[in-house]
Amino acid sequence: MRFQNFFQQILLILALTMIQAASQAWAQEETTIEPPERIVTEDFSTDATDTRLLSPWLNKDNGFTATPVYFGEVFTNAHGGIGTKHATQYEGLLDLALSFDFQKMELPIPGRATILFQNTHGRGLNPYVGATQITSNIDSLDNITQISELWWELDLFDEAVMFRIGRQDLSTEFITMETASDFINSAFGLSPSAGLPSFPAPSSAAMAMINLNPSLKFRTGVWDAFRTDERGTFSQNGSILFISELEYRYTTSRNQLPGIISFGITYETPGEIPDGVIPRAFGYYLQIEQMLYREADSTDDNPQGLSLFAQHYPTNTNGSSSFPEIPEDGLAGIVYRGLLRGRDEDVAGAGLGWVKLTEGGTDEEFMVELFYKAKINSTLSVQPDIQYINTPSGIYPNALVVGLRVQLDL
Repeated sequence: MRFQNFFQQILLILALTMIQAASQAWAQEETTIEPPERIVTEDFSTDATDTRLLSPWLNKDNGFTATPVYFGEVFTNAHGGIGTKHATQYEGLLDLALSFDFQKMELPIPGRATILFQNTHGRGLNPYVGATQITSNIDSLDNITQISELWWELDLFDEAVMFRIGRQDLSTEFITMETASDFINSAFGLSPSAGLPSFPAPSSAAMAMINLNPSLKFRTGVWDAFRTDERGTFSQNGSILFISELEYRYTTSRNQLPGIISFGITYETPGEIPDGVIPRAFGYYLQIEQMLYREADSTDDNPQGLSLFAQHYPTNTNGSSSFPEIPEDGLAGIVYRGLLRGRDEDVAGAGLGWVKLTEGGTDEEFMVELFYKAKINSTLSVQPDIQYINTPSGIYPNALVVGLRVQLDL
């Protein structure tokens, strides 16, 4: 069975429904409810006081902020894939983000700067599963200790324009969906068909974000493409990636439910890497996020209820793809925040991902993920997770992956 038409139908139905709702909201000049800005890890605490363990020492309001976050997980390949023998593994990721606000620090330098240190340890499940959609978004494939991001940004024209330059992860601002941020499979963080500079190998870039109005944002950037390791400033492969994205945020006029529609385009110039030639390639993507039901006692800071998301990213649009082994993919899913009574900050999700392949076998891979993320306190979250991968990489037996992730917001 092919899943391409299935995803296209989902996106078409959602697009028609939400464009109609958005136009009604615009015509009636409703006040736009801005969902929280995307950050690396979400803090669901509604308390005014930050009670994380190290906050009194690291996050003082003096222009310097340190944000340590640790992810640890145990996963096992219970069935299928490449093999199940010794297929229970621990993997961890330490993120340490250091932010400097030069104005608050009273330094003669405009803007802000951020440094992100990352360390991964342990071993992921990919050698046992063989999936194209890698089962964990902290799997760096090979353990790393590095400065992953180092950039400087400046606001212009009363914060209408933001400019950022330095080493950056493309998925921080592009090809990302807030609603899908709690899923563990890597496909929900950045399209596997993209072949773009993201974790674990961000690259040098310059990008700008323009607030056209409170509902409409335009982002554009240029990246050093196809970076394979963290050494050096540039990859020297000759390939440059151009990307632009238009994001529209709205609320439906009838029920005041927030939604986001994003459309982006990518263009890759030719280059050369050890494995071969990088072709000239053009791609586009469409993303839709929509809250379907909102509980009566929810707030803008913690919008409890049911939300839906979908994404489609074909890269092989002109007979040439920057990532020819995976010319097309799609994502869809639902998320419910506060599903259980008295657990308003917990998140439950069900999602599916599909990739078209060109390596033989079934020439496609289909993945389903279910999770429940329990917020124990402002520091600790525990997340059981289960994934089913139909024909990993199109050639291996169907795989069943189960595990548990712990997140510490220190």
